[in-house]
Amino acid sequence: MFYICHYVIKRMNIKQGEKQMLNVITDFTLLQAKTIAAGFGVNVKSRPYLISKPDANPKTLKNLKHGILTAPLHLAPSDISGFEVCANKSPGCNEACLHSAGNPIYMIGKERARIAKTKLYFENRAAFMVLLFADLTWLAAQAKRKNLVAGFRPNATSDIPWEKLALNGVKLIDHVEMLLIELYDYTKNLKRALKQPYHLTFSRSEDNQKDCLKVLNAGQNVAVVFEVSKAKPLPAQWQGFEVINGDESDWRPGDKLGVVVGLKAKGDAKKDQSGFVVRPINLTK
Repeated sequence: MFYICHYVIKRMNIKQGEKQMLNVITDFTLLQAKTIAAGFGVNVKSRPYLISKPDANPKTLKNLKHGILTAPLHLAPSDISGFEVCANKSPGCNEACLHSAGNPIYMIGKERARIAKTKLYFENRAAFMVLLFADLTWLAAQAKRKNLVAGFRPNATSDIPWEKLALNGVKLIDHVEMLLIELYDYTKNLKRALKQPYHLTFSRSEDNQKDCLKVLNAGQNVAVVFEVSKAKPLPAQWQGFEVINGDESDWRPGDKLGVVVGLKAKGDAKKDQSGFVVRPINLTK
């Protein structure tokens, strides 16, 4: 058995009396986990290994205005890796996925990297979790060094119930709490959205209207994608609920409750014909 995080505890110099980070005991050393991941095609030459650097995503970078240093985890969405990571997807969601957003020049390499990480997740969960725990410890250290709060969005392009995952009995959400990292996500899983194991914003699709209203009436938030140009404002209301601008930042834990998080269509969502994207003439739908 090996300890993989004790050296980072020393680097972070966490004072006695503060919440301490976990020493994660595992059958893999960090080096062994990196070797396994490299065999899947994961780039482990530098940190972080699985999560994105906080400055690599334009949306999560906006969280800095709230004092949050945020890192997302991008897996290969839907089942493009051969493994399903979006169990509650709709046809419209599948076609409009944010996986397609960004500079198309980098799409091939981006997709290859995400597929490699997804295959590692499904085929060698222990090695994946060792790297993820190490990444989160790195993220916490980076935030502490910059006097910021660390934020982590594990389902940037997936919808996995991370609250159920653990490494040798240590739950991911407990490890995150010990590191003082704020965890948040979007989800299409109604039970998760109502239970709120951590901060979750429910996502509207063309086929879950009733579920959206259940979530809103329960005092939780729902993200809705609108066909609105950059120059025009989002609608003030949807289904009688206030719409806030979700594009100003990605920091959903900072939103007030019982509102619609309005997002403007991006990437392939701009071509949507399924009803996933709400158009001005269909604001009541």
